[in-house]
Amino acid sequence: MKKVFFLLIAITLIASCSDSNSSNFSISGTVDGIKVGKIFLQRLQDSTLVNVDSVVFDGESDFYLKTSLSQPEIMYLHLDVKDGTEFNDRLLFFAEDTTMTMNSTWDNFVNDAAFSGSKNQDIYATYLKNSKKLNVVYTDLVKRSMSLTDETRTLAVTDSINTAYDRYLRKKVLHAINYAQLHNDKVVAPYLLVSEASEANPILLDSVYRSMPKKIQTTVYGKQLSELINNAKDNL
Repeated sequence: MKKVFFLLIAITLIASCSDSNSSNFSISGTVDGIKVGKIFLQRLQDSTLVNVDSVVFDGESDFYLKTSLSQPEIMYLHLDVKDGTEFNDRLLFFAEDTTMTMNSTWDNFVNDAAFSGSKNQDIYATYLKNSKKLNVVYTDLVKRSMSLTDETRTLAVTDSINTAYDRYLRKKVLHAINYAQLHNDKVVAPYLLVSEASEANPILLDSVYRSMPKKIQTTVYGKQLSELINNAKDNL
């Protein structure tokens, strides 16, 4: 009986050790000003957002979330406070096998978010910051297009908007390609090309892809980039 008892203890200890080692990623921080609500750590699985961990806010503004990562990947923090602005309360960020922090505010969760602890996230955040001028151009073009009426939608006007859009798209693609080339040893590089430069000439994308280390080419986003290039080449 004693042998069975000690065997059960050993199994329990092994299981607890396995559980503690299964989570190699954690993110903690503060959402200043929040009193009641919930924050979710989410990842994409088969094009669907799946909750992997969560914390309930009940008078405290601190949170701690964890999961297991096999490689750096895009994840999301979703703040659910039932304020009618669900889509404005979801943060996209680059997680990696490390300890990260994220501090923000309840009333401006997305714009006030400050991450630390992930090199891929630092690179991605700088890319987004440098892309703001291009985003303004795109927003203005959309507004111009939506404001057209049957009377003002002339061939000259639509040609002007289309030309401006093509110019914007070239700048956007080149910006992503240059940034990916500069950081081709990080997982964020193929992700940028897949998400921001899918319209680029596949030969140019292939050149950047081939400059990446094998460990980056074989990541999820590296494989997605390879598939994108091959499909684009087939359609040339």
